[in-house]
Amino acid sequence: MGEAVFTAESPWVRRAARPAPALRLICLPHAGAGASAFRTWPDLLPPSIEVLAVQLPGREDRSKEDPPTRLQALVRASAIALRPFCTGDFALYGHCAGALLGWELARELGERHGLWPRRLLAAAQPAPHLPPSERPLHAVADADLVAEVGRRGGLPAAVQRNSALLEMLLPLIRADFTLWETYQYVPRPPLPVPVTTLRGTEDTTIPIAALHSWAEHTTVGHTHHEVDGGHYFVNQPTERTTRVLARALLAE
Repeated sequence: MGEAVFTAESPWVRRAARPAPALRLICLPHAGAGASAFRTWPDLLPPSIEVLAVQLPGREDRSKEDPPTRLQALVRASAIALRPFCTGDFALYGHCAGALLGWELARELGERHGLWPRRLLAAAQPAPHLPPSERPLHAVADADLVAEVGRRGGLPAAVQRNSALLEMLLPLIRADFTLWETYQYVPRPPLPVPVTTLRGTEDTTIPIAALHSWAEHTTVGHTHHEVDGGHYFVNQPTERTTRVLARALLAE
């Protein structure tokens, strides 16, 4: 199979189209990241799974737009943009802060548009009702923000050494951390959607109990998997990791 390439189908949607997929996987990136975080996934997952990555404002080819600062506005705009792609079987995958967006988006798509995902996959993120597992970063000095995100594996060393690139990325990273570290949980009924959580075996930032607590937010079952890598295993998925994803997605 040749290399699959994302095509921009709207400002929000980057899709590696399949002719007749069994399932569409909608991917939501972690704080500071864009759709390209998932660029290798279409070739790693089976052809029966079509990968769609969401491009949020403020990053990559949307870098001239302001990053999101209001959660409900972001959730509603994302749902409207994704609605045409949710008419068949689909699942949501969110990494770190993207998992919180996925949880909010699942409810918005289901309750407002009648489009419930087949599964929500939440990676490297405590359950919505829990506080962040690490110290907040949105108000620290630039150097401390870069150092800590780098320690967690979210900024490669080459990026940390590139002052021009850092100058461009830091406002987005800070805005994203501000949005999600100040997230206010609102108690609501559990989702009628199964939840699968994932954590890298080398991730020292997220206690496993915080992932098992996602079970409180579904009425139809929670499963958990450990996969290769650290907190940002999304950036370098292994074949084993994508096999775990495929099994979770295609399970009845």
